[in-house]
Amino acid sequence: MGVIKLSKKATVGTAVLSSVSLKVCCWGPLLLTSVAGVSGSSAYFSWLSALKPYLLTIAFLSLGFAFYQVYKPKKKETCPANCKTEKISFFRSKLYVWFVAVFVVFMTSVSFYPQLFHQTTNKTVVIVDKSDIQSVNLKIEGMTCAGCEENINQSVNQLNGILRIRTSYKTGTAEIDFNKRKTDLAEIVNAIKSKGYAVAVKNE
Repeated sequence: MGVIKLSKKATVGTAVLSSVSLKVCCWGPLLLTSVAGVSGSSAYFSWLSALKPYLLTIAFLSLGFAFYQVYKPKKKETCPANCKTEKISFFRSKLYVWFVAVFVVFMTSVSFYPQLFHQTTNKTVVIVDKSDIQSVNLKIEGMTCAGCEENINQSVNQLNGILRIRTSYKTGTAEIDFNKRKTDLAEIVNAIKSKGYAVAVKNE
C-alpha cells in the first residue's frame, strides 16, 4: 500500500510540474528581470521551447496514470468486526485528482492558446496630425511561444499613444505604430526589456 501512495503522489506531482514548466519560458524572464534585475534573461529559458511537446506528453501520461490509480478496482480486504475503516485524505481522493486535472488543462491552454485568456486589443487614439505617427520595427530576442507575444503586447499597450502592435515570436519581431507626442521609442523599448527580452531597433 505504501508503494501505491508514493507512486500516486509522484504521478500527480509530475503532472503539475510538467504543466507549470510549459509556462516557465514566459514567466521565467519576468521573474529574473523584476526580482534579480537580469537583463535579457529570456535567453536562459529559450531551450524550454523545444521541450514543450515532451512536457505536455509527460503531464498527461502522469495524469492518466493518477486517474488509473484512483479508479482501478480495489481488492476486497477482510476486516474484523471491531476494526476501523481508514479515512481517505483529500490528497488521496478522486476529487484531488480532478482538481489537478483541471489545473493541468488550464496551464496547457494558457501556454498554447494565451489569446483565449488575454485578448490584446489595439487602442483607439485620436491623431490630430499624421506627422505625429511613428512606426518602428523591433528585433526581439527570447520569444519562444504565443504567450511571449501576449506578454509584450500587453506591456506595450499599457503605454499612452500606442496605436497598433504586431508581434511575432516566429520572426522575433514587433511592428509598432505610436503617437510620438505621447510616448517615444525609448519608453517602448524599456517596456519590452522589463519583461526580460533583449531588444534592438531594425529601423526607425
